[in-house]
Amino acid sequence: MALNIKSILADALLELCETKEFKNITIQNLQQKTGLSRSAFYNHFKDKNDLVQWIYYNYVLCNFKEVNIEANYYENLVAYYQLVEKYHRFLKSALKVNEQNCLREYMYAHPFEWEQKYHEKWCRENQVNDSSEEELQFFTKYHVLASVGMTIDWIMEDMPISSELMAKRIAFLKQVGFSQILNDQEQNIIHPYK
Repeated sequence: MALNIKSILADALLELCETKEFKNITIQNLQQKTGLSRSAFYNHFKDKNDLVQWIYYNYVLCNFKEVNIEANYYENLVAYYQLVEKYHRFLKSALKVNEQNCLREYMYAHPFEWEQKYHEKWCRENQVNDSSEEELQFFTKYHVLASVGMTIDWIMEDMPISSELMAKRIAFLKQVGFSQILNDQEQNIIHPYK
């Protein structure tokens, strides 16, 4: 059975973040924790921020990797926020670092690409042509910036509301906006945020 070096390094970083701030953790700390060489780290990751993004994508974004319009958006969002709670200490520590290739940048970039594909696929499969491409892109960008910004605030403020309430509020606001774009009062369309 082959070792999953990425998972070993990810688990070590998560464990180290339980007692140390992310910015103070070095590659040498990861080496000591895992017994892996420096070259083993760099064979798999460009830097610590690359490892952080890998953890976020593989441990937190589990339900938002593939674009599946059949999946219940709200339930996936609740599951996402529950994972954010599980990895709260790590995420909060990593979000304190503002530099190139940091977690904050990644948190904004990934959902825009995912939601743009999600909306395009949903419109195509439901044969909805009323919204312009520019309008849909604006909607997507606006809601991604808003929901990621609120998620970061939620993490940094130590999650003052439940993951269920957070998901409910985000999904509701997307529902209202998407309804306006689709003008679904006239078409009686049931869209993914309902």
